[in-house]
Amino acid sequence: METPIKFSSREGRRIVRQQLNGNHGVVATWLAGSRRVPVTLLDISSLGFAMLLPEEYKAQLRVGEVVKLIVSPLLGMHYNVQGLIIDRQVNGDKIKVSAVIEHEVGCAHGALTPIELSRQNTIRGQFQHPFSYRQKHYFDIESLSANGFFITGIDAGCILFSGMRITLRLGVFDIDQTIDGVVSDVSYDEDNVQRCFVSIGALTKAVEKQLAQYCFHYLKRTPRDLRRSGLRSYFVKGLVQFKFVETQQEYEDVLALRRRNYAAVRKVDVNAPLKKLSYFFDRYSRILVVYHQGKAIGTATIIIGDRGVEPMEIEMLMPEADFAQLPPYEQLFEVAAMCLDKGYRDTDILHGMFEHIYKYAMMNGRNYIVISTDKYLMSMYKTVGFQDTGFSFVQPKYRDLKMSVLVMDDLTTKWGKGMNPVTWWGVWGGVSLYLYKRRIIDYTLVEKMRVYGSCWLFGLTLRWREFSAYAKARYGKQCQGVYYNWKRANSR
Repeated sequence: METPIKFSSREGRRIVRQQLNGNHGVVATWLAGSRRVPVTLLDISSLGFAMLLPEEYKAQLRVGEVVKLIVSPLLGMHYNVQGLIIDRQVNGDKIKVSAVIEHEVGCAHGALTPIELSRQNTIRGQFQHPFSYRQKHYFDIESLSANGFFITGIDAGCILFSGMRITLRLGVFDIDQTIDGVVSDVSYDEDNVQRCFVSIGALTKAVEKQLAQYCFHYLKRTPRDLRRSGLRSYFVKGLVQFKFVETQQEYEDVLALRRRNYAAVRKVDVNAPLKKLSYFFDRYSRILVVYHQGKAIGTATIIIGDRGVEPMEIEMLMPEADFAQLPPYEQLFEVAAMCLDKGYRDTDILHGMFEHIYKYAMMNGRNYIVISTDKYLMSMYKTVGFQDTGFSFVQPKYRDLKMSVLVMDDLTTKWGKGMNPVTWWGVWGGVSLYLYKRRIIDYTLVEKMRVYGSCWLFGLTLRWREFSAYAKARYGKQCQGVYYNWKRANSR
């Protein structure tokens, strides 16, 4: 049996201090009221320091009092360090003072709800120490938001001060992206592992996109979770799976999804049997379902009716005189039983659902989409091009809820009739151009000019937004740089 070997007799806080021997070049100044007294640092860490100064200052340095230093490890680099004196020793004409650094601890993430990471789903990263020569330190992200990251697993010997600026590199990026941040809330855990918060002024669009995609894909967070953490999460339709129901399990997933969403708005009972959520038109309709990491999050039923044999739902519920005023039956199809989990709303997933619905309908020769909705969702459907017909009916399966009937024609989906060109391209442009290239629809010269013009305007709008965000970030960094230079000049 081997005898344990103890590396050092120092314990606790002192074991992580770095001794400053020889000509170490670290300059420290003690702020003694209005005076500035040069001192000699003996050792320093994230949690404390020891310094040597003339014995004449003994009366001003008592145990339990606060001592303030300006530490300059490199030319042009200064840190304000505040400590609480825990030990004082007089040795001849010198006095040695040991102090514990007081780090401010606050609500780092602010009003945002951070995304917590587990050890199984952590994000690994690295940063280079700002004044230790070629010293790089690894870390794990404990939680993240748009305000910054709590990082842990940092080597105990790494010196971190509040206000220190560091540059992070995260392992989730497929390109060499960096994040600049400011250190705060420095602490140690029971295993002597260091952690801190790195606050971020503003994430670049590329960094924010990759962080959001990682959280959405691998951490299985909903867009709602991302929004609460301050990350933008609108463009996610390319990250989910759209498919039509083919198996019994997929159909049961749809029924459970319907019950979950309808119960949330009290359209059905939360314990209603799944059979109650199975509608008569399901057996002859195509049911679109959206999956995120194996979980059904959205669904819609496409009903291409056959008069008198396989009727549409509104055909059964609307007054006959009102139904007769809708577009021709042979060109009409209905979208029914549409629902999307709450955590995935306010994203472009709904647009993606309509893209697949429109593609399927056009491939089957139907030009007009009809849908029924309650008053709460009417404005949402109008934003994607639907128009209110003024007709309504009572829906018995939703506890006699009043439903309004909305219609959208193929010219709206085809080239944006009645819609803002930029909005139209974001919703329908991609699928319209796809159907044109597949020779399913055709454009006149004017329509083609409208389609490609909308594409150009959409791209121009995105570039303008990117430029505005860049200008804002750059202007903000300049202001921040002026502030730090002013603060440094006035702290000497």
